Amino acid sequence: MAASRTRIAAGLLGATLGLSLAVPANAIDLGITQGLTPLTDALNSIEQPAEDIAPTVPAPLEEIGLTGTRITAPYEQAPGKIRETFGAPGSHPVASTVPTIDCAPIYALYNQILRFNHGNNVPPECYGVTPEGPNPAIGFQFIYPTDLAQGQRAPLIVLSPGIGSEPGMVHHHAEFYASHGYVVALGYSVANWFGEQMNIAALGANQADLDPQSPLYQRIDFSKMLLVGHSAGGGSALREAGMIDKLLQSTGRTEAAVLGAVGINPGPSDFGLASPPSPVPTLVLAAEHESLVPWPLSKIAYDRATGPKWWAIVRGAEHGLYLDASDVSIYDSLVISFADYTIRHDPEAAKVYVGPDNWLSKDSELRDVTSS
Repeated sequence: MAASRTRIAAGLLGATLGLSLAVPANAIDLGITQGLTPLTDALNSIEQPAEDIAPTVPAPLEEIGLTGTRITAPYEQAPGKIRETFGAPGSHPVASTVPTIDCAPIYALYNQILRFNHGNNVPPECYGVTPEGPNPAIGFQFIYPTDLAQGQRAPLIVLSPGIGSEPGMVHHHAEFYASHGYVVALGYSVANWFGEQMNIAALGANQADLDPQSPLYQRIDFSKMLLVGHSAGGGSALREAGMIDKLLQSTGRTEAAVLGAVGINPGPSDFGLASPPSPVPTLVLAAEHESLVPWPLSKIAYDRATGPKWWAIVRGAEHGLYLDASDVSIYDSLVISFADYTIRHDPEAAKVYVGPDNWLSKDSELRDVTSS
C-alpha cells in the first residue's frame, strides 16, 4: 500500500513539475498557486519508501547512466575518506546579500520531486524570485566570509544552479564554500544554460570589488577563480572555463584567471560547438542513477578539456542530489578539496587528485574514476 501511495505521489509530482515550468510571472497575482499548499502538505505526510523503487531499463540505457525515473528512499552513503576529511564546514563566519526563505508553493512542490525522485533528505530554501516572490529571476548574489581583514583578498567561486532551479536552492552550498574562505558569486538566469548567468555574476563581483560601499570592496582575488555548477549550470561552468577570465580582462581586470572548473551532472551546453575546450584543471561528476543527463552528454566537455581532468560517478546519486544538504553526500567535499588543490595548492587536497594512490580513485562513494 505504501509503495502504491508513493507511485501516486510521484505521478502528481511529475505533473506538477510541468506546471511549475509553465506558470506566468504574475502567477501569484492571478491566484494560480492557490490550492497547491494543501497538496504540498498532503505529500509531506507521505513517507519515503525504505528502499528505492526502480524501473527495469534496457542494458544499453543503463550502460550510459540512464536508470530512469525512480521512487527514492532517503539518500544514505557512509562517508569515504574524502568526505571525512573535507566534509565539515570551515571556520569563517558567513554573510550574504539576500536571505533565504521557505520555498513558496511551486518550489515547495519542486522540493517534493527532489524528495521522492532524487532521494533528498533536507529541502533547500529559496530566495523568493519571480514568480513566487518580489526578487528578479535573473541576477546574482554574494555569499562571503565576514572576517576578511582590510586589504585581504579571498579567492572567488562563481556558482550556478541548473535549469529552472530556484537559485536559493544552492545557497547552502555557497555558505559551505564561503565558510572555507571563498567569496561566492552565485549567478542565475532561469535557463542557466550557456553561461550568461556566470558572466553577470563575475561582472557583478568586479563591480562590488570596486565599490567602496560594498562589503566586498577590495576583498576578491580575481587571479584565483573556480567555476562550479550543477546540471545546466555545470555545463555552463565547463563552457566558461576558457572564456570568463577574458571577459573580466576586457573590463580592465587584467589579473583575472580561472584556475579550475567543476561540472556536477553537467548538461552539454552548446555541445562544444561554440566554445573553447576547458584549458584548466577540470572535475566532472556524474550521478549513478541519472534521469536527465546521460553520461555521454556529461562527458562531451570532459573529453574536450585540454587541461588536467578527472571524471567520477557518485554511487547511488540521482541527478538532483546535489541540492541536498552539504553533509549528506560527497559533492561539496569534492568541490572544496578541488578548490584547495587548484587554488591554494594545499598538500592534503593534492592527495585527492595526484599520485598512484590518489584518494579519488579509492573512495568508497565513487566509481569509474578516470583522469588524464
